[in-house]
Amino acid sequence: MRKRYPRMQALAVVMVTVGVVVATLASVNDTRTSEGMANESLIGIALLSMGVVLAAMLGLYQEQTYNLYGKHWQEGLFYNHVLALPMFIFFYSDICKQARALSQSQPILINDTPIVGALLGTSRIYIPYLWISLLVNVLSQWACASGVHRMTSISTSLTLNVVLNVRKLVSLVISVLLFKNPITASMMGGCLLVFAGTFAYSKFRQLPTTDTIEQKKRD
Repeated sequence: MRKRYPRMQALAVVMVTVGVVVATLASVNDTRTSEGMANESLIGIALLSMGVVLAAMLGLYQEQTYNLYGKHWQEGLFYNHVLALPMFIFFYSDICKQARALSQSQPILINDTPIVGALLGTSRIYIPYLWISLLVNVLSQWACASGVHRMTSISTSLTLNVVLNVRKLVSLVISVLLFKNPITASMMGGCLLVFAGTFAYSKFRQLPTTDTIEQKKRD
């Protein structure tokens, strides 16, 4: 992309990344799981780290595509999901197994909800609650993905990745609080690094880059 960022801005990004890693490792160490589960957690963290790198590369490619063909984030959202659908054929048996498990969950009466109850009238319809949870999850993921693609069209890829890292940390903290896991000094340190790095990035991103200064001198 031929962009140069201030050193302090690069340092801020490193702080955010290190903070997320420290907080994630702290949450793994404090769950007091067996050695096998700990190894699986480390494998999961490695896969997530690889995913972060690939997502950063995808963000750069999206930014370049938007600069060439226009910032149509709706098209990017559509093709990112549609082109990935054929890959689910390799998980067909697992998807069927999980669908059966969802269908066997405890059914709940949806007439109790105000809007749905008014639409159904006297009809009594029961739906397994895990299917409802899946629907809520899909809607929340749709809102999140739409926001990410919308932000890609109005900001740089680096800014987007900083925001996504902060979002990952917030999700981690929420999960720790929900499952009542202890919040240790390591996790607090990771959180402080993330928020300090985010503040520094938002502050130093307003400064002109070296290329901008040199261009002004030539003018």
